[in-house]
Amino acid sequence: MNLPVKVAVAKDQLRRMHCEFNPLSRCDGSVMYSQGASVVISAVLGPVEVKSQNLSIDGSYLECNYRPKAGLPQVKERLREAAIKDILDLTVLSEAYPRSKMSIQVQELEDRGSMDACAVNSACLAMLIGGLPLKCSFAAVHCIIDEQGDYVLDPDHSETAHQRASFTFAFDSMEGNLLLIQTKGAFKIEQFNDIECLCRSASQEIFKFYRSQIAKFHGASQDIKANHESMETI
Repeated sequence: MNLPVKVAVAKDQLRRMHCEFNPLSRCDGSVMYSQGASVVISAVLGPVEVKSQNLSIDGSYLECNYRPKAGLPQVKERLREAAIKDILDLTVLSEAYPRSKMSIQVQELEDRGSMDACAVNSACLAMLIGGLPLKCSFAAVHCIIDEQGDYVLDPDHSETAHQRASFTFAFDSMEGNLLLIQTKGAFKIEQFNDIECLCRSASQEIFKFYRSQIAKFHGASQDIKANHESMETI
């Protein structure tokens, strides 16, 4: 009888997440998001007027741009940009604003590992805080298999230096459907299935983080509004 392959999990916890809402003023919504030492800032604008060549009567045109920390975007950045746009194409309720454009700009500030997932999560928070219509929120998780065959969830830069295989999954918040799968390296199907389950479980922690941070933001906004109203009555 063939027994399932068992692999010890070296690290099954996400790095500490942190976000700051609306650090930029000249956009409809922005967020500075970090996982561990990896930091990215995302900004959204829209719906706004769209050029005639991109106009659609069925829905809005979605523009997505990813910028590295320094220099011009290379192949790696273009692939990351395409992955973010693919997820947004699946989750944005574009028919809510036909004949218009929605734009998201993602700027890498510090890459210390798992930047693909960090950029996707930043984009989701920016869409939420900017009030752009989504069918559901989404979360991405990165995991690797190291040289010892252990699973390392949300690895930092040093942990990815000697990886045997890497995986990035993105899930929606409604049904847990897969929105993105990126793999690299050699692995067994049992390892793929194990890591998908590990990442799916970790995505729930990210959704929980989203909810808590959005609730804090709107709670603070309500407190500021109440203070202004009370001052006006004095």
